[in-house]
Amino acid sequence: MFKFGPLLSESYVMMFVGKLIHQWRQEMNIEIKQGKFIILNKLHHFTSGLKSLYSTMAYNGIEEIRTNCGGAGYSVWSGLP
Repeated sequence: MFKFGPLLSESYVMMFVGKLIHQWRQEMNIEIKQGKFIILNKLHHFTSGLKSLYSTMAYNGIEEIRTNCGGAGYSVWSGLP
């Protein structure tokens, strides 16, 4: 049986983390104008790790949806990547 809850909760976590990163980016822009680069370094490392994590989460989520659709999930007509 397909459980949509975990995929939905993961997407909400990604959305809230994205908002936090946007806030950090605004703070980073102010800091860069002052000639400081502390947040830039932290934000670079954080987003590099998130890129790998989010790619894996998206791939696994799409694969789970595809397999739960049965044979139709692997068809071009399903619209799944």
